[in-house]
Amino acid sequence: MSLYTSIERALFNSLTKKIVGNVLFILLPHVVLVGLGVHYASEIRTALEMSGVTSEQQAMIGASLDTFWTYAMATVIFAILAGIGTIFFMRHLFLRPIREITRVLRAIKDKDGDISATLPEYTYDEISDMARAYNAFSDSLKKMIAETRRRSVNVAVSAQRVQKVVLSAHKSAMTQEEQAQLVFQSSSEATQAIDEIAGTTLKINEQNNANMEEVRSSNSELQRVLDQVVSIRELASSFQDTVGQLSQNSENITHILSMVQDFSEQTNLLALNASIEAARAGDAGRGFSVVADEVRNLSQKVSQATSEIDTNIGQMSKLVHNTRDSAQNILNYVEDTETFIGDTSTQFQRLVQDFEEVNSQLAGISAAIDELSYTNKESHSHVAQITEISGGIKDEMEESRSYSEQLELSTEETQELLSRFIIGFGGFENMILTGRGWAEKTTQALEELQGRGLNLFDHNYRRLNEGQSPEKYETSYSQAYESTMRPLFDSFIQERPEFTYAIAVDRNGYAAAHHSKVSKPMTGDFSVDNLQSRNKRIFAGNRAEKRRATHTSPFLLQTFIRDTGEVLNDLSIPIYLNGQHWGALIMGFDPKHLLDEGQD
Repeated sequence: MSLYTSIERALFNSLTKKIVGNVLFILLPHVVLVGLGVHYASEIRTALEMSGVTSEQQAMIGASLDTFWTYAMATVIFAILAGIGTIFFMRHLFLRPIREITRVLRAIKDKDGDISATLPEYTYDEISDMARAYNAFSDSLKKMIAETRRRSVNVAVSAQRVQKVVLSAHKSAMTQEEQAQLVFQSSSEATQAIDEIAGTTLKINEQNNANMEEVRSSNSELQRVLDQVVSIRELASSFQDTVGQLSQNSENITHILSMVQDFSEQTNLLALNASIEAARAGDAGRGFSVVADEVRNLSQKVSQATSEIDTNIGQMSKLVHNTRDSAQNILNYVEDTETFIGDTSTQFQRLVQDFEEVNSQLAGISAAIDELSYTNKESHSHVAQITEISGGIKDEMEESRSYSEQLELSTEETQELLSRFIIGFGGFENMILTGRGWAEKTTQALEELQGRGLNLFDHNYRRLNEGQSPEKYETSYSQAYESTMRPLFDSFIQERPEFTYAIAVDRNGYAAAHHSKVSKPMTGDFSVDNLQSRNKRIFAGNRAEKRRATHTSPFLLQTFIRDTGEVLNDLSIPIYLNGQHWGALIMGFDPKHLLDEGQD
């Protein structure tokens, strides 16, 4: 087999050589037969000459041989001509469709996957069957590619939406994790505070029990003091009565002393009268005079004694009066003290009741706090688990975001691979053809600007609105560029309103001009300006915007979330000025237009 392969590679490396070789192989028996005929005809002539056959007979046989040779040569010539005709016919029959097939298949490679052409059906044989089979396969492949494009667009849109949701969920997960940490910290502090409150409540309860015992003891002591004060009040009242009796007795004594003093004065008068009468009687009355003097002296002594007694009684009466007043004050004080102590005892009793109620409430609070502490510890454990889960969710969301970015990139690569195939129908190729036509017009307009001396490769961007967003820039060519290119860009979307934008950006994403409808003056409100003032801006805020401006493929189809929040398909076609890559024509449109495969 290797020998045949080597021979085929060396001698029959084309279909023409194979046909010629096979025809020659078929003609070879005729050539051999002619050679054998010549050999055996010569031998027959020699044999006839040696056999003694007459000349007439030799002439007849020679004429027959000549006729045979005439027919034989005619047959050989016909075979050769038929072989040559077969060669050309077979080349026409096989090579022409095969060359056309080869041309179509080579175009798939040379034209970046152009499978829009179909194979010709020149004959009615296996080659025609092969062409029809290929065309049927090509139609199926085109439909598969078209459907795959549709689905890849759906996947790309879904991937972008998933990316958007994942980014939002990632932010929410980070916020949730932060909040969970705060809740965990607050729960830890609350647990610690509840434990401290439980400990403090226990101490307060113990102190309240001790205070309640002391209050009970103090209440008992106060009750005893009250009983003693009642006894003192009774004694003071009895003493007051005694002092009253003493005062009464003092008054009686004073009255008696007054009577004695009256008696003394009368006795003194009587003694004086007796002395006078004794003096009148002379010697007879001398003894009576002595008695009278003694009586008068006694009366004077009685008067003196009565005066001293009266003085003492007066002082004693005064003391008794003072004592009575003091006793009354004491009694009043004792009564006030009794009232105060009684009130205090009542308050102490209420205080004991309050302490008992507080102690009961503290016991309930302590039990509730213990239950709360147990519940809070369980809640704290749950919060710790939630915090751990939140951290895990955040990590998973970061991983999901990474996978989402990989999915987005893989979808873009799939779309980029699918975009290389040209199937001859569908919204995708309609967009491609439209974009290529617009790219040519844009390139011509840029070349005209460049021919006027403008440096379109000026990347010295000067900020126009310091402190405002979105940022705007200008270059040396901005004014002339905008006046020329804006009408052209407007004509693009007037021609195809389904396009959201169709503008040119340099390889840094700078768009000196945009459509008139979004080239409004700045208002200072970012939400308005971001939508309505998009000229003189640099669009390089994400990977998709950077790729579309810098790629050098024939075209690039991407699906991304615009800075205005829309999910768009972006088709970009690179632009070259004098062989140097300047940037790209970028065209944005709703993905549904790529799903319309019936569009011409």
